[in-house]
This record gives sequence, C-alpha cells and structure tokens, in this order.
Amino acid sequence: MKTKYFKTTSFWAREFRLPLFFQVIINKGYKTIAFYKNSIIHAYYLDDQEKKLSDIGYKFFTNNQEVIRYQKKVNDILKEIKNITEEYDNLNIRKISNNELKDRFVNVLNFLNEYSKIYLKTESACLLKIEENSKKSKNLIKKLGRLRFKLREEGEPIFYIILGVISKEISKRFNLKVSDLFLYNYDEILKLFSNKKVRKEIIERRKKGYALVTLGNRSIIITGERFKKLFKEIVIQKQNIKEIVGKTAMKGKVKGKIRVILHNKRIIAEEVSKFKKGEILVTEMTRPDTILACKKAVAIITDEGGITSHAAIISRELKIPCIIATKIATQILKDGDLVEVDAYKGVVKILKRKK
Repeated sequence: MKTKYFKTTSFWAREFRLPLFFQVIINKGYKTIAFYKNSIIHAYYLDDQEKKLSDIGYKFFTNNQEVIRYQKKVNDILKEIKNITEEYDNLNIRKISNNELKDRFVNVLNFLNEYSKIYLKTESACLLKIEENSKKSKNLIKKLGRLRFKLREEGEPIFYIILGVISKEISKRFNLKVSDLFLYNYDEILKLFSNKKVRKEIIERRKKGYALVTLGNRSIIITGERFKKLFKEIVIQKQNIKEIVGKTAMKGKVKGKIRVILHNKRIIAEEVSKFKKGEILVTEMTRPDTILACKKAVAIITDEGGITSHAAIISRELKIPCIIATKIATQILKDGDLVEVDAYKGVVKILKRKK
C-alpha cells in the first residue's frame, strides 16, 4: 500500500504487549514501522523490505546445506531454552544484586534476539518465492513448518522470563509499573540501573500511542499528532467492507458464525473454552494455546501467516478450510457475524452482521 510518508507499506504482524525495548532489538537491521495502540502492536514492512526478505529466504532455503545448518541451529536454540529455563526455575531473583540483574536482563534479551532471528527466517515474507513453487518444495515446507511450530511452542518460557520474571523484578526495584517499563527502549532500561528514569511526560505520551520506525540500524519513536496521522493512514480499516481477501492454506467452502479470539486477552484459555463446535475461528495467528478452538472450528481465518504458519499446518491436519494473511480479519469481523469462507478463492464474504 502506498502512503503519504513511505513508498509502500506491507502488513507483517499483530502482537500483544511487546515491550518497546524488545522491538528495538529485534527490528534492528530491517525497514519497518510498528504502531503501539491499546497494548497491541501493528507491524508493517516499509518500502522494498518484504521483497528483499523474499529474495534472501529463497536463496537460503533452496540451498540444502543451509537447510541442514538451519535445522542444527534450531536444535541448539531449543537446548539452550531448556538450560535457561532450568536455571531460572532454581534462581531466587530477589536475592541477586542490581548489577547481576542488569547482566541477566542483557544476556536473556540477547538470547531472545538470537532466538527471534532463527524464528523469523520462516516468516511468510521470507518464503514468498518458495510459496510460488509450493508443489516442488512440499517436503521443505513441511520441515520448516514443524521447526517453526517447535520454536514457537518451546520458546514461550524465554518470553516469560524476560517479560515476566526479570521485568517484574526491575520494576519493583526501581518503583515502576511493569506497563511503564514496557515503554522504555533498550538504552533507557540500561540507564535505569544508574537511577536515570525516563521523564513521566514522555512515558505518558507513549502510553497514548507511538510508532517505532526502524531504518536499518537507526530507529525513532513518534508520538502525538504525527503518530495519529500515521496510524490513521496505515492501520485503521474501513468498517463497511463486504469481502476480505487472503491466501488459501487449506481448500474448502463453508458458512458459519464468527468467533474472534485475540491474543490481547489476558486469559486465552478462558476465551478458547467459550468457543463452540461449528463456529469459525478468527484470530491474528493460531498458536499452541488455541489448538482446542481449532479442533472445534469448521474453518480458520487469520490476519497473518504463510505456508509454514501454525494455521496452515493445523488446518491441513484437521482438513478444514483455512484462509491466512487477510491482514484485517480481526479488525473487521465480530463475534456472531455470519460469513461464507471460500477457501478455493481465498475470499471471506460477510453475509450478515450481528446486531
């Protein structure tokens, strides 16, 4: 999509409560813009970034030796996750010094960055060219899908350690709310250990919404009116849309009522338990914690996704229609809406809105 401020933007992902300090680290080296609003991150590639990733991914994964090395890296990362998790299970974090807490924050975040680099190699943008030749790459796609799922499933404890255990302890020691600490960038947290807090008015502006623009190794944070203009132009979608278009992950055609499960809900298990057999699941991207809902669904619709995404894998296993990469499904569809999912064409038709 062309915009007033950038040549093009292309949707990447939506995530819940990703701290600013983490985004600064993982977005480094890319051309991206990430919007924070109401605890949700809306991430987009800028200009030619998506095409570059597609070219790099194709060259990498069509080299058999690189695939073998990649598989080894995944296994190494999984072993390290187990080691770190066991270490923190036996650690009394309240008894360590501030210097050790700082070192642990840096070390775990650096590991999480390495984990993310491996995981992001199978993002949909990186596999666009391979997807075009999906019949020839069927076995490769299955292998990458399994590796991606394993990384996501077993990587959760690391996110819990950095976003839960360590962040909570830093917040407690420096008399901050965890939600405020999540609005600190990486350098600002390091300065916090020297008792240099970010001014309250800066945090308050970020709370209302910010855009993190990353251009290679440079990043800037935009707030206020400039943020509002960018958010309105790129993120906000018209609500009178009658059809939503995405990519087919599993063919089929059904009609049914929508049930939206968002990962910004704090208790996903509770949301999943409400899901009724025969409903159509709409979510940003299915994950291990939504499998029970997937098994009850007659179809799956996601904002994100590619050929190795969890939604693509699980829908093929369950043999239910699935449309991925719609970009806007969770913004447009509401609980109880009646829709037709035509996963032969990759189209969701809105038949009747729930009043």
